[in-house]
Amino acid sequence: MEKRSAARELAFLVLFQIPQNTEKIQINKLAKTDFHAICLSSIRTLADFAKANLKKAEAKLIKSERTILNHQVNHPLNEELDEATRAVPLPTSQEGFDLIDDCYQAIALVREGLQIPELYWHYQDSEIQEFALSLLIKYVDHNQDVQNIIKEHSQSWDISRMLKTDRKILELAVTEIHYSDLPDAVVVSEAIKIANKYSSAESAKFINGVLSDIIKAVRS
Repeated sequence: MEKRSAARELAFLVLFQIPQNTEKIQINKLAKTDFHAICLSSIRTLADFAKANLKKAEAKLIKSERTILNHQVNHPLNEELDEATRAVPLPTSQEGFDLIDDCYQAIALVREGLQIPELYWHYQDSEIQEFALSLLIKYVDHNQDVQNIIKEHSQSWDISRMLKTDRKILELAVTEIHYSDLPDAVVVSEAIKIANKYSSAESAKFINGVLSDIIKAVRS
């Protein structure tokens, strides 16, 4: 994981550990000592997230196993058998492809959980800590302006129905677009990456659309 990507993900996780009203946050108190404690809390939150994902993965695999077993038991080749069942061809319909997709999703959920040790190791890197803290300070300093920008340039999107996770990803990205020297394309790509990991493919498309509208408006 590239250092800036790790720092950005860490900053995103920390956003859920600080007050929602950024006016209550004192920048001088967002010192590294407190930051370390917040980061550790974020990693623990991520571990809980991974545990929940493992349960989802297990449920998907159990569902796939039961569907295949039912297909085998109820197959015409096994209708007259009283006990053992013989092997039958796997379903080749959309149902079969859905089972394969469920297995891929389960693997992806497990893979995300395996990234926790890497993220924890990155969190202890001083360069990553500094970048994440710098991004968080910009987020706190300019949060009201960022929210106004999102509202002003997102009239074609229903922001009021946005999930908290998606809103945080969007606010962090807009902070970088306006208050960093990173190329817009890099910021959007990183925001989509975080959305795919912590939200959904639909949310990633939504965030991409909102950021594209904002960039077009502010760069024109």
